[in-house]
Amino acid sequence: MRKLYFSIFTALLLIGVGAMPALAASNAVTVEPGNTMWTIANANGISLQALLAANPKVNPNDLIVGTVLQLPMKTVTVKPGDTLWIIANEFGVSVQALVAANPSVNPNDLIVGSVLQLPGTMPTTATTPSTSSSTISQQNMYWMEHVINAEATGETLQAQVAVGDVILHRMNDGYGSTVQQVVFQVNSGHYQFTSVANGFIYSAPSPSSIQAAKDVLDNGEDIVPGALVFYNPAQTPASSWVRTQPFIAQIDQLIFAR
Repeated sequence: MRKLYFSIFTALLLIGVGAMPALAASNAVTVEPGNTMWTIANANGISLQALLAANPKVNPNDLIVGTVLQLPMKTVTVKPGDTLWIIANEFGVSVQALVAANPSVNPNDLIVGSVLQLPGTMPTTATTPSTSSSTISQQNMYWMEHVINAEATGETLQAQVAVGDVILHRMNDGYGSTVQQVVFQVNSGHYQFTSVANGFIYSAPSPSSIQAAKDVLDNGEDIVPGALVFYNPAQTPASSWVRTQPFIAQIDQLIFAR
């Protein structure tokens, strides 16, 4: 009798149209200006590794605005005392949707330890739109402003322009075809710019950083020709390889070299 009662109760839940709200969150997210894999993963409460694994065809160093990224599948493990109604209520989905997302699960025999797929997180294919030259220019300006601010905050406008020149030189030297690719380049498992590793790259750029980016990208200023690296000697170990690079100039606290 008890089992029959539970079966009837479950059936009523399954046919109760509109009893629970549908899942509001989507299983995909569209890349917006300024987004990186890290910011998207952080905003959605998932790991960067999981986001990268869910989008194997997307280049994280060339994240195009408008790209639709697949969020990793989300699951829940059945605990003692759980029912489909309890799980659905906890995650704000309908029982109908939860059952539909798990066709191999018997709702009348929910086994502890079973892994259920949450609705709205079924895998789809990420798509990449075509990119216009104007969009690329906007992205280059965005990341140039941010990397100049992050790497040369507090320096004079001249030093900030020189930092931007280094980024542009590295683009021309094959380190990447966009500013974002250069800034987020990984070599031997390490980011090439400290501000990316510590997250300061995401700080809002100062007015002088924005001006410096315009001077580099729009006005073509090049005050450290050929420079591919820069460093602050007061913050750089004496054994660092960068100190062995051919000297070009020192501006404020920064040394620029090949």
